[in-house]
Amino acid sequence: TADDAREAGLLAAIATSGVIDVTCELSGAIVLNEDRYTHILSRVPGTVVDVRKRLGDAVHAGEILAVVDSTELADVKAEYLAALERYELERSIFAQEEEIWQKKISSQRDFLNAKRNLADADIALRSARQKVLSLGFDEEYLARLPAAPRTTLTRYNLIAPFDGTVVEKHITLGEVLKPDSEAALFGVADLRTVWVDLHVPQIDLLRVQPGQHALVSAGDGI
Repeated sequence: TADDAREAGLLAAIATSGVIDVTCELSGAIVLNEDRYTHILSRVPGTVVDVRKRLGDAVHAGEILAVVDSTELADVKAEYLAALERYELERSIFAQEEEIWQKKISSQRDFLNAKRNLADADIALRSARQKVLSLGFDEEYLARLPAAPRTTLTRYNLIAPFDGTVVEKHITLGEVLKPDSEAALFGVADLRTVWVDLHVPQIDLLRVQPGQHALVSAGDGI
C-alpha cells in the first residue's frame, strides 16, 4: 500500500537516462607531511647541558632546541683556528720572501720554500674548514670563530631547520651522546599541512584515478 511504501522509504519514478556517481569507501589515517618533517641528530658526541624545548612546543627556523658540550667539537674548532693562524703566518712570510727575491736579496730556494709552505698551509686550512662545515656550521660562523670566546668552543647547538612543532623528543638534561649515534633527539614537523594515507584494495585500484575528488572524514562528520 502507499502507507507501507512511505514507511519503508520507497519512491517510484519514471526511468530516465542519467549519471550514477560511483564511490568507494577507503580506510586510512591522517599522517605528518613527510616533506616537512625532520629528525634532528647531534653530529658530535658529548653531554647535553641545556634542553630548551619540550614535546608540543612551537619552534622557529634557526631556534636552539638543545645544547651539547663536546670536547671533540673543541678539537675540530681548535684545529681550524691553528690552521688559520699558520696560513696567515705563511702568507706573510711568502710576501716578504717574494719581495726580497724580486730585489735579488734572497735566493730562489728560500722563495720556493716559502711558496711550498704557503701551499701546505692552504691545504691544511681547507681540510680544517671542511671538518667544521661538515658539522653543520656555515661560512658566517667561521668568520666569527676567531673572535669567539674560548668557552664556546665546546658548545654545539641543535637547531630547528624550519618553523614547526616538536612532535618527538628523546633527549634529557645530562644525557651522554655516544659517538656515531644515529638516534633522533628531536622530531620537528610543520603541521600546517598533513597527508591522508589511504589503503586501496586491489579490487578498487582501477576505480581510483589522479585528479578525482576525495571526501575525508575523521569521525563525527569531520
